[in-house]
This record gives sequence, C-alpha cells and structure tokens, in this order.
Amino acid sequence: MEWHIMNVGGVSSLGSNLGCLEDSQYIPSDECKDVLSEIMRQLKEEDPQLRIFRRQIYYSHLVEKDLCVMLKYLRDDPEIFSWVVRILANLTLPVESLIHSNGGYTMAEATQTGLSWQQGVESSLHHYRKLFTDKLVISSLLEEVHTLVVESEGYPLSEESCDVINQVLLLLRNLLHLPSNAEDNSCKEHEVFLRILFECDFTERLIKLLQLIQREYWTVTAVQLITLIFKGHTGEMFLQNVTDIESVTFIIEQSEDSQECLMCGYQHSDKDFQCINYLEEGISKNLRLRQGSSENSSPNSSSTDLTNQEQEKLHKYLEVFAVQFLTKAFCNMVHDLRHILTSPYKTMIDDVYILWLLAFFLKYARHQRVEFNYVRGVFSTDLFGFLVYEAVVNSEELVITQKNKQDTTKHLRRIHLTVGAMRELLQGLKLYSEDSNLKKIDVMYLENLQRDLASSSDLPQMFLLLIRNFQMHTHTLKFLQDVIITNHLLLLLIDLWRTSRLSKKEFNMLDHIKQFATTEVMQKYGRLLENFEYNNAIVNNCIFTMMHHIAGDCEKPTALLQVQILRTFLEILDGNTPLTQEKSDLIEFILHKFMVEAENNPFSCALQLFGEMPVKLEKRIAEEGDIDDNSEGEEEEEDDSTEEMKKEKDILLMLYTELMGQPGALGAISSKLEEFGIKKTEEQISKDLKEFDWLTDENNTKESEVSESTKVKGESPAKSQNVSKKDERSSESDMDQGPSSSSSEDLTNLDDAEIVGHCIKKLKESSGEVHLKWLQQQFCDVAYAKYAMSWSSFDKKEPEGFVARLHVVQNKSVPLMLYSEEQEQLMHNPYFITLLQFLGLHMPEDVGLVFPRIPHFWTVQHLIDKASQIGDLTKDQLKFDPVKLKERKEMTEIPLPFKVEKMDDITFEINGRIFCFTSIQQHRGWQKCPK
Repeated sequence: MEWHIMNVGGVSSLGSNLGCLEDSQYIPSDECKDVLSEIMRQLKEEDPQLRIFRRQIYYSHLVEKDLCVMLKYLRDDPEIFSWVVRILANLTLPVESLIHSNGGYTMAEATQTGLSWQQGVESSLHHYRKLFTDKLVISSLLEEVHTLVVESEGYPLSEESCDVINQVLLLLRNLLHLPSNAEDNSCKEHEVFLRILFECDFTERLIKLLQLIQREYWTVTAVQLITLIFKGHTGEMFLQNVTDIESVTFIIEQSEDSQECLMCGYQHSDKDFQCINYLEEGISKNLRLRQGSSENSSPNSSSTDLTNQEQEKLHKYLEVFAVQFLTKAFCNMVHDLRHILTSPYKTMIDDVYILWLLAFFLKYARHQRVEFNYVRGVFSTDLFGFLVYEAVVNSEELVITQKNKQDTTKHLRRIHLTVGAMRELLQGLKLYSEDSNLKKIDVMYLENLQRDLASSSDLPQMFLLLIRNFQMHTHTLKFLQDVIITNHLLLLLIDLWRTSRLSKKEFNMLDHIKQFATTEVMQKYGRLLENFEYNNAIVNNCIFTMMHHIAGDCEKPTALLQVQILRTFLEILDGNTPLTQEKSDLIEFILHKFMVEAENNPFSCALQLFGEMPVKLEKRIAEEGDIDDNSEGEEEEEDDSTEEMKKEKDILLMLYTELMGQPGALGAISSKLEEFGIKKTEEQISKDLKEFDWLTDENNTKESEVSESTKVKGESPAKSQNVSKKDERSSESDMDQGPSSSSSEDLTNLDDAEIVGHCIKKLKESSGEVHLKWLQQQFCDVAYAKYAMSWSSFDKKEPEGFVARLHVVQNKSVPLMLYSEEQEQLMHNPYFITLLQFLGLHMPEDVGLVFPRIPHFWTVQHLIDKASQIGDLTKDQLKFDPVKLKERKEMTEIPLPFKVEKMDDITFEINGRIFCFTSIQQHRGWQKCPK
C-alpha cells in the first residue's frame, strides 16, 4: 500500500481500495480504514520543502471522487468519518501554516525564496472550497456533529467525539480562511459557501456546542471560525436602522477601528497553525448595498453569482447568528478565552481573538440595545484587569521589539485592539449604568463593579503610559485618537464615581491630571490637534478638555507653549472655525501667555518651544528602532533634518547674543545647549560661530583664557558669571536630576549591609519620600495579590492590583510599573537604582526587559520584610492582617520552579535565558550565568 502511494498512479488507485457507492449509500472496503490511516500518515510526514503528497492527492481528484462522496453517503461508521474529516482538515490547511512549519518562514520570506509547491497548493485549496459549496457535504458534516451531541444524552462526550467535533470545526475554519479575490470569483465562492453553511443550521449547531460543558475542546477553533464568518461583513452589521449620514459614517469608522488592527493568529490544535494577517475589506461595498446599489451582472454570469436578494439573505443570517451568539454563548466564550490566555496553555491561541471579540460584539450589543443580563458576564473586574494587563505587557514588548529592530506590527495591533475593547467595555458600562429599567440585582452588580474599578490605580495609569509611549513613526494617529477618547471616557466615569461616592478610596483627580501636564504628553495632544479641521467633534472636545485642565486646574500653561500647538491655535483662529467660549478662551489665554513669556523670559520660552532638539531626538529614535526605510520617508527626514539644523543655528546665535561679552561665554553656551539636547564642546561652538562670522579669532582667544581661569578655580564658566537661569523644570524635585557623581563614591565606601539604609536616607533628603512610599506600596500590592489567591471574592477587602494579580496568577515576576514621567526619572537616580538592586529586584538591563521586576518566587512574608526595610507598614498598606499570615502560611508559599542548593545561589530561566542570583551580601543584583 505504501508503495502505491509513492506515485500518482498509486494515489489515483486508492479510490478503488476505499469502497464504492451503491444505491445512495457508501460501502467501505475491508482496507478502507488502513488506507485512510496511511494517507493521514503520509500527509503528516511529507517533505515540507516539496509537499509532493498533498499535490498528488489534488491531481488524482481523490477528494471529490472518494472523500466527499464518503461524507455524503457513509452511514453509521463514526471511525471512518473521523479519518475522512482529519484528512480533509489537513488537506485544507492554509498555505501560511504550511510555510511556517517549513522552518518558520513568514509569507514574505517564502515569496522571496519562491517555494515550488506554493502555487499548486493554493490552487488545490480554491478547488476544495468549491467542492464544499455542495450543500449535501456541509449538511452531512453538521448532522454528524449533531448526532454525536444527541447520542451523548446529556452525559459528557468521549474524548474521541470531542476531537471529531473539533476537526469538523477546523475544516470549516480552513475553508473560510481561504483568501478571497474579486477577479477570480473566489469572493463570491466565499459568500456562497457561507450562505450554504447557514442554510444547513450552522448557527443552531455551533451555539449548542458552545453551551456544552466540554466546549473547552473547541473554544479556540470556534472563535477563529466566528472571526472568519464576519470577515468582510462587519460594516454592514451596523447599518440597519441608521438614517442620518453622520451616524452611518461614525458607525463605519468605529467598525474599521477593529478591522484595521485585526491580526488573526491561527494555531492548529495539534500542530502549528500560524499567524495570518489580513485587513477586513468590503465596508464601502456593504454601504452601497444598504443604500440600494447593485453590481451589474451579465445573463451568462457564473452560477455562483449572488443577487442582491441573496446578499440580503446572507446579511439576515449574520444578524441572527450575532444575536444568538450574543445572548447564548458570548460571555462563556470570553470567559474561556481569558482563562486560556492566563494559563500555561496560552500558546494555543493569539490574544487578538478575545480582543476582537469584545470590540466587535460589545459594539453590536450596544447598537442593538441587547439587554444587560445577556452580556453581564463580560462586565467583570477580572476582564477589565485582563485588558489592562494586555496593554501593559504589549507596550513593554513593543519597546523591546523596537530595540531589537524586529517587526512591531503584531504588538501595535494588539495594543490598538486592547484599547478598542476597553473603549467598548467602558461605553457599555456607562450605557447600562444609566439604564433606569435595570433590575435591582443588576444595579447592585454594576455598582460593585464600579467600586472595584474606582479602586484601581493601574486602569487610569495605563492610558498615561500609552499616550507617553506614542511615537509618530511607529503608531498611527488613529491609535492616538482612540487612546485619548477612551481616556477621556474613563475620566468622566471616575469623576462620576467620585461624586456618587462609589470609590472605596479617595482618588485625587487633580494629582492624576498633573501627570499629563508635561511637555511630552501635551506634545502628543498637540499632534492630534493639528488635524483639528478633520477631527470629529468628540476628538477635538477630548483634546481641548485636557488642555483646559492643564492650563487651568494644574496651573501648567507652559506645557502648552509648543510650536505645533501655538501654530494650530493660530490656524484655528484664522480659519474662523466656530468655537465654544471655553475653547476660545483657552486659545486666547495660551497665546497671551506666550507673548508675555517671550517678552519677559525669551531663553526659557525658547527652551519650552523647541523641546527635543536633533541630537536628543536622534538618540531616542536610535534606541527605539529604525524608521521604515523608504524613499518618501528619507525625503521627509532630510527636510526635518534641515529644519532642525536651522533651529539649532537659531538657538546657538540666540545664546551667543545673550551671553556675548561675558567671561566664559563659550562654556555657558555649551551648558545651555545641553538643556536643548545639543552636545557641543567649546571648540565646536567656536568653529560654528566662526562659520557664521559671529566670532573672530581674537574673541575666541579671550573666551578660552577666561574659561581656563574659571576651571582652575573649580567653577564652571556659567556658574562664575551667574548666567544660568532656572526655567520651570529646574524648580521641580531634585529627584529628577538625581545625585551627583559623588554618589558612587559614597556607596563604594559603605558595607553592603549599610547601602539600603544609606540610599533611603539620601532619597529622603532629596524630597524622595513620596517615591519611597510608592515603592513600598508596590511590595505590599504584590504580597496582597499572592495572599488573596486563596480567598474567595467575598473575603477580599478590595480587588488586587490588575497588573500584579495576573503576573502572580501566572507565576511571573511582577513589573515595577513606571507609568509617569516622574516615575521614569527614578531610573536615572543612582540611589534609587542601587536601592532596587540591593533589595533584590531584577533590573531591566539584566533580564532584557523595560521595567524592573519583583521576583516571582518571593513569598508573602518575604515581600512584607522587603517593604518593612523601607519604612513602617500599616494594615491599610497591606490590605490584610499580617498576624494572620502565620496561620495560613502554607497557602502563601508558592513552590519554587528551580532547585535551591543553598540560599546564596539560585539558578533559574527567564524567556529562554539562564540567570543566577547571588545574595545581596555577596553581589549587587542579577546577572547572566557564565557559560
């Protein structure tokens, strides 16, 4: 038998060995099961470089002559049916999956190398989908699934039955995944196949499967299948009952938000179904359809051509499926996916599925006014926490990917989808909370949820991090727009929770907003405001509201004194754009502030206006990763470079004009330039000034002599002449600047046992008490997350920190989240860095991450001890009674995932790399183990 399979004739002859069709019933041969088993083996073991066997099956017509016939006419033989379905599921695997299994190639790499089998396999896939537009084949598949469920009579299905059901869903998923092309009718074939699928009671069958206790066997496959069902149809789902064009446009835009970000990562349950990128298409087509337009069709068009009536029918099927899924299976699927993604089985599926599922179906539920009791399960503290965790983790991975100069597409899409899902959750929460017809039990449920969210610090801080991390050369303006709108929505809700006294602890809104009152953050708002004319009213309102609070409540109008913001304000005024009184007042106030500032303090004003200059900007971009290499981009970079060099020249001349004639002017200019991110020696400054004919050799000699004399006295030229002027930023805490280089000498002269106390003392002396309290609270939060793992939700005083909890649940080291600019500056303070090292945290440079880590193997007691080293603790900080800790100690000890030979030496693995820890009495932190 194996010899026959090795040639085309042998594959063709297999049909005679499988059986025959008699009186509309397929009679399998005695060798049928053996032949099918051998075919499956050959498919799994075929040469991935050639894929000869699956191509031979295609050319031999085995699928249409035998396998599909067996599906239609075979009766009462579940074992043979199982073999046939497995073979078909394997034969229809997408090209992307086969390419990835061939050494981990991407589609782009495969296209470049030109795999010989790719075109042949693609042809076979299109052929197979056309075969499956036979209604009898589809109905036979779904009927067999129905039979397996019915025959179980409510008892758990056998593992074999569960696997068969999953294989059927895999087959349907593969057929739906096939790329559609309008030029070769494959798009119409896809819609024909989808319509036939629904006509065979697919909706009823799938919903039933998703309600079974054993649905975990096929949850991953089912969500992939659902995603593909709505591929190309998401726009039309929101067009019903919409009359005004503005609402239509808004709904389409929101639908496209998810589509533009969508990256479906398929993974075979047995093998390696790999990532496949696609953008949803068909929005404009669907809009035309809803407006009554139709495509021209000739009398001799293919039988697969769909009339408008058939398209309307398909749309109705999709609506019915969406409603049935929302009301009967949506919450269960979201719960199951979240459980999988926070378990050791996370690699089974890409997290974009749950994100897309939430963004799309919650939007649809809101649009269709679905009652709260049907979607109540997704409005949970755990799900909000999961989305915060997703945003934080993917943001960090994005930075790492950029530094490694790798493709960032995957992380960008995940983050954008996370924001979209969070936006829908928050909008749904607001909508249902305002519903006066809710049952009392639902009202109480939502109030408890809002209390939990009001207690979270990670939720509001997440948006600050996303805005701060926005980079124009990496992200899109659409992403920034979505983040700012969603942040605005959250702040409105938090304010409502405060006034309704739903907060379990006091949330200081002003302190939170002050974190946005920086040049860095307002630069991002200003970038989005540049599109003022094209932004919708919601976007502009969010921008102006934040800027209004920055200039007013936070008393930081100077954060808005930036070239792009001032330019945009002037354009808005010149354009005679209708403005509210508040917007008009803000613009006039900032422009007046600029005029006063420019007159009274021109240097500080210039520093504020220009922000990051070329040297500093170039260094940051180099750290984050290269900008896309394209001719258009290069031209823009050249233009930007020319513009920045002009600014640099202007600043240099401005400083020289201000300081000329004073002793040590060149040294002072050098110091001032550093504040703009420009590093130049006195010699370089002298050379530049000569080129501009502003400095003669005689002047230069005098300046050099003065500079040298001040150096002998031990003073900088700027200090000796008292020419430096403190701008707004210099009045901030000394923590931002950190200790001088003498700190390293202080630490070197101390014993290891004294270093922690010394660092704490120095930080307190430099107004760092608040940062020490913050660090102490991080230890307490992780301790609480570990301790609360053994509690029921009713025993918890308040929910755990979102980021801490999900890292603890997965037994991962917990990141020390540096959300704000002020917190990030701590990592430039030698005393703070040394404190972290001697407390035993994993430092970013040691483990290749962005944030420091609290080790995952620290017990609750160990965490409390670490927090106590920083200062005295209270029960409010711990959120639990430490006295009870000893009574439940066995519940708080998490097994170590490594062998401890002695307490001074621990070896373990992080992200595939081996690390060792030597106790702080011997060494200062974590290092890679020597090979």
